[in-house]
Amino acid sequence: MRLILSAALVLLSGCSLLGQRSQPDETQAVRATELAQITNAEKVLNNGSFDQSLILYKEFQGLHPQSTFFQAARLGEAQSLAGLERWQEALELYRDITVKTRNYQPEIAAQALYRMSFAYEAQGDDLRTVSTLLDAKKLGQYLPLETALAEIPARLAIVYGRQDREDDAVAYLNEAERGIEKVQAEKGTELPKEWLAKTYVQMGGVSTNQLGVQNFSAFVRGQKLVQIYLFRAVRLNDTNWSTRAKTRLQETYRDLFTVVESQREQRRLQSALGAELLGLIDQAELYRPPTGQKMNSHETEFFAFLADVRKKTENIVYTNDEVMGLTEESQRLNSLRRSGRVKADSLLPDEEKATIPLPPKVVPSEDPNL
Repeated sequence: MRLILSAALVLLSGCSLLGQRSQPDETQAVRATELAQITNAEKVLNNGSFDQSLILYKEFQGLHPQSTFFQAARLGEAQSLAGLERWQEALELYRDITVKTRNYQPEIAAQALYRMSFAYEAQGDDLRTVSTLLDAKKLGQYLPLETALAEIPARLAIVYGRQDREDDAVAYLNEAERGIEKVQAEKGTELPKEWLAKTYVQMGGVSTNQLGVQNFSAFVRGQKLVQIYLFRAVRLNDTNWSTRAKTRLQETYRDLFTVVESQREQRRLQSALGAELLGLIDQAELYRPPTGQKMNSHETEFFAFLADVRKKTENIVYTNDEVMGLTEESQRLNSLRRSGRVKADSLLPDEEKATIPLPPKVVPSEDPNL
């Protein structure tokens, strides 16, 4: 099973190779060269070297304007632009790709729609994010199983969680969990650690590009629903995708703390935001490996970082004269200064089936872009 090529490229290459027997040797050689070049560009993209992958994809288009892989190269170009946070350029390219491939290369169109949703999310456009995800879901038969059955539902849950539509969010989270189980059941031992870690990063990565005071609470709600997937990716200890999951988690908590810290002139608001951040940190502690289970290097680094964020946030909340601005629940929650695990989160989908061990439920209570 090819791990590097996207499903769209696999389908395209498969179709092209089926007809090779009737093609002249020269044509087969050209096709093999194209496939090698596009595969190399995909490797570079997956490694997060977006400047270099952008160059490779554009070079491919210049060298092979009539190639079967031409639109796949444009899709890679758009993903590279998104990786460089050139969101508007990426969106324009995704739209054009979708229009030009929907009828004769629906695998590419479906991928473009799915990727487009990440760009809309980064721009803070939840309406278009949901719209493109639902459009991609309709083309699910042309997407990899993990994307159609798990990643898209999880990303819909992120948006609905931000919108405080808890029932819809939980329903999509449960759909995502069932999707992962179905893919694992169908592919079984063929699933490598790298594949699963990448899938979890796609499911749990949330952009902080538009994070601010006005949408802080909504962002925290969405993050509570999906950060479990990034922790699962970290736990898998994959060289590439676990590193990226850890980095995404660190960036998320850093950006959240930056918003809290910036509200020095509004102490009451700062206390309220700090309390929400502490609640999210409390939930993150659920995913710390239990005593006696060794943490991998990614987990060790992240939880040391998280402890520092907690300490700084508590210093703000507990030394603030305006703590009375907290809700009764927030005051109760954040008066518990503790380390280690906390009670299980009732919103976590099928928590008892999670790949990261969680403590027994006693009284249930309550997060990239390629």
